[in-house]
Amino acid sequence: MHTDRPYQSDAISANLAEYDKGIHRMMNVMATGTGKTHVIGRMYEALKSRLPGQMMVIAHTEELVKQNAKGLQELNPTLKVGIEMAGEYADFESTDIASVSVASLGRSGTKRVERINWNRLDKFVIDEAHHSVTDAYGRILELGGVMRPDSNKFLLGVTATCQRPDGRALSDIYDRVSYMYSMRQAIKDKWLVPVRGFRVTTDTNLSEVEVSSGGDFVVSQLSSRVDTPERNRQVVTHWKKLAGDRKTVVFAASVDHAKHLAERFRESDITCEAIWGDDPDRAEKLRSHREGKFQVLVNCNVLVEGYDDPSIACVLLARPTKSPVLFAQMVGRGTRLFDGKADLIVIDVVDSTVGASLMTLPTLMGLSNQIDLQGRDMLEVVEEIEALQLDHPSIDLTRLKTVDELLTVVKSVDLFEVRFPAEVEANSDLIWYRAIDGGYKINIPKDGMSKAGFMHIRENQLGQWEIAGQIKETDLAAIRPSLEEAFKASDEQIRKRIDKVRLQYILREATWHNKPVSIGQRKMLERLFPYRQFPWDTLTSGAASKLIAERLNKK
Repeated sequence: MHTDRPYQSDAISANLAEYDKGIHRMMNVMATGTGKTHVIGRMYEALKSRLPGQMMVIAHTEELVKQNAKGLQELNPTLKVGIEMAGEYADFESTDIASVSVASLGRSGTKRVERINWNRLDKFVIDEAHHSVTDAYGRILELGGVMRPDSNKFLLGVTATCQRPDGRALSDIYDRVSYMYSMRQAIKDKWLVPVRGFRVTTDTNLSEVEVSSGGDFVVSQLSSRVDTPERNRQVVTHWKKLAGDRKTVVFAASVDHAKHLAERFRESDITCEAIWGDDPDRAEKLRSHREGKFQVLVNCNVLVEGYDDPSIACVLLARPTKSPVLFAQMVGRGTRLFDGKADLIVIDVVDSTVGASLMTLPTLMGLSNQIDLQGRDMLEVVEEIEALQLDHPSIDLTRLKTVDELLTVVKSVDLFEVRFPAEVEANSDLIWYRAIDGGYKINIPKDGMSKAGFMHIRENQLGQWEIAGQIKETDLAAIRPSLEEAFKASDEQIRKRIDKVRLQYILREATWHNKPVSIGQRKMLERLFPYRQFPWDTLTSGAASKLIAERLNKK
């Protein structure tokens, strides 16, 4: 019997709640290794009373189609699960759930679609949904009628990240992100292993490698730069030093790069094989590596999506990327729980050119790509930095290169200079702060017997700005297409619902800001920061208010 993890039950409940509210096209964003297939499989029974027809699960690789079919059948042993892909044909007369290939069914002009009674299909799921804006998916959704305004059919997109490197809007397909479970939360909840990061810097210069229309490096140019004997030697040398006893997956830039790296590993007496898309021995190599018959598997574009081997304990990123999607997927190959696996080591080969858009391990947690974690636990470093930011809101982390420099950077800032994000100053005259969990937040003063309130603005994965808050114990929620409109709508609600006296406390340019710190503020600061020495003679009421608000936002 397959039991739900708590967050999986939450995802299923959230999807049902949205459907019952009339939102029929939604997304779940769940970190790699947290069981997207489990949620997909459970949605069939969860929706059965509302939608009694067939379900179609669409994926873009052979591995995903077969993996989904296997998982869906295990979760639903009494149902008939069929595969529609290449030489395999599902019996749509009797199939309950069809696991299909978008290449087979979404191909322009294919006769396969004529075998299907599309009226019987009322539940559609797209796996790795960041791909779903392409024409092939559009043809399937059009045939299924799921995009019609009057349709009550269910569409769920599931992905570990719904950022697209080419910037195309997923909001053209989906109306709402109904549930999100991040890598950070999964690690904190102990459903994924901790991640430790090492950075390897080489002399390779990537400044002249062009960027494709998809937003990532042009592969042919990238490969010619990174696939050199000296760089390959450095990669293997650092791996032996940092993770030489671990079962490892390596990501290479090209087929030749994968082959050359594998040769270098074998020359260093490491059991290793290379694998690529049309490798005739691909299935055997995957099976042998899974069974531990050799230690290192170097791949080119094979293991990015849909490959599950929980025993992988090191991910070696020998190909730099500007794609947040690709980077998250590569790291996600090693984050699953496994008996005896204490953590995952990620070795990030970044070369000598770290541009603003290059993805590195810290960028998964919203930090600067310049930071070298030096083998530290990624989540511990993030929480350490966040704690420092709360105590020192003016801190500039763009200069930070290693975690050892944290205290040095802190000592160099003016701790009591009141600053606000530029986007806040451009769009609002109220005291909005960057929220510790993303977006912007403002605390609303208590009014009589009612509790203190708040408003929170943050961008969701569809590029929309969600507003959520509570004023005078009334819950408020809305969605706006831009940050400017979100600030405007939020400020209007705040001004409408509180009196002029309380409004003065949250106006950014209120006259009291430059007055000396009040007795009440001093008591609050001493309670919130018991070990901090404050310059009481020069500290302003506005600076004190900012420190208090940011610390309370943390709480």
